[in-house]
Amino acid sequence: MLGLKAGLLALPLCLIALPLAAADWYDQRPPHTYPAETAWQVDPYDPVPEIDPGACHERYCQGPEFHHEHPPGPLPNVLPGTPGSETLLVDCGKRHSEPRRGVFNSVDEAAEHAPPNATILILPPGQGTTCVETVHVHRPLTIATYGGAGRAVIQAPPGKPCLVAHIPLGDALTVDGVRFIARSREEPCVSVEAGHVTMRNASVDSRGSNWAFDVQESAELTVESSSIETDTSAVHARRARVDLKNLDIDIDGRNGFAKLDLGRTDCIDRDGGTVRGSVGLALECSEGSVEGGSIVGGAIAVMASAGTRGLRLTDIKIAKADTAMLLLPGQLGSVKVEGAVIAKARDGIIVAPGAESEITGTTITDSSAAGITVYAAGTLISNNKVVGAEDGVRLLAAEAFPPFPDFAAIPVIGGDDGGAVVQNNLIANVRHAAVRIDGRAGGRQQHLHGKLMGNTFYARSPAVCIDDEYNDDPVKVRANTCNREWLVWPF
Repeated sequence: MLGLKAGLLALPLCLIALPLAAADWYDQRPPHTYPAETAWQVDPYDPVPEIDPGACHERYCQGPEFHHEHPPGPLPNVLPGTPGSETLLVDCGKRHSEPRRGVFNSVDEAAEHAPPNATILILPPGQGTTCVETVHVHRPLTIATYGGAGRAVIQAPPGKPCLVAHIPLGDALTVDGVRFIARSREEPCVSVEAGHVTMRNASVDSRGSNWAFDVQESAELTVESSSIETDTSAVHARRARVDLKNLDIDIDGRNGFAKLDLGRTDCIDRDGGTVRGSVGLALECSEGSVEGGSIVGGAIAVMASAGTRGLRLTDIKIAKADTAMLLLPGQLGSVKVEGAVIAKARDGIIVAPGAESEITGTTITDSSAAGITVYAAGTLISNNKVVGAEDGVRLLAAEAFPPFPDFAAIPVIGGDDGGAVVQNNLIANVRHAAVRIDGRAGGRQQHLHGKLMGNTFYARSPAVCIDDEYNDDPVKVRANTCNREWLVWPF
């Protein structure tokens, strides 16, 4: 009798269980299964929800003793903060990818499966692992770090790049909060072949003999609040559009070869040489702006020639470079340097023949050679402070270029640019001359043109304010103030 009663009591329970067994498997999943599902279930207004490290039911975990079951139908993979867009999760520590769930163990594989304008979120080391791979992007995407436990890390395989972006013109790849590591001597860490790449809050650790970033013709590069550490060269852009804000570059060495066709810096394709040393920013015939940020070290911190619409360099801080800035001839636009701060360089700013430029509001201190050197170029030098140098400003003949022997120079650009205009500058504490005007080159005297007016000089003997001994065709000099004493600096 007792057995009969127990059987009758169990019958309703079985009947109740039948509809549950027939229900969709997905509706029966535990509250925490996969990271993508966990994120989907949390607060929809949290843009980067944390993943519960214990959110893993034993039936659904990866591991040799567990069997991972897939649901019978597609699952939602739209994460918070990206309404209406597809979002994929990358955990480089996973053994297998699950494309149907939007969870991958490779950033490159996720980029291959992602639809246009999708978002790829990468688990950082600690929650995931370092992703050792080359990522190829062929469509507009966003790649970012998942959560707030540090930056995701993409490390290039030996001899390979970290990321190659070849995006249709007009489309964009955005990389936010990711760290790249490269040790290649053959390939750049990030190569932008076409399209627009934006890097925010990113960092690059690039060691070898190539560029951290290489931006090819017609491509665009935007960098915001990012850093590059390298022992060779950092950013190269050729006929590109650049918008660099608060980019910090540290160059450990200066012996790497910057791979450039310098014969093309005037935007005419012809053979050229290489820079025998590291370069922070190499902007060839490029347009746009570089604002803020810093560059420490290097053979040349900034080498720039302007595209048709010009190039503006604003509020850059440069220290301990052999040459802080080298301005080269470009297209119809000019290079404008505004508010730069340059300290402890061999040469502050060098302007090559034919390079149209403006240098204003800049402070150059403690140069071992010259603060500013102009090779018969049409340059405006106004309202700058040059303190502590062999010569504050040098006005030299075009034929005297190149300025230092380890630089394979471009051919000299012929023609008369009208010379430099040097006005309203403070030039102080020089060891030889505040301004040196020297037309000697090629064993004979060359003609120089220009104006030197309204400047204030401090040159204590034996230094002089103006040295124009070797200038047979004098630059016009007027209304300058010469103080034969030492200027207390800083004020």
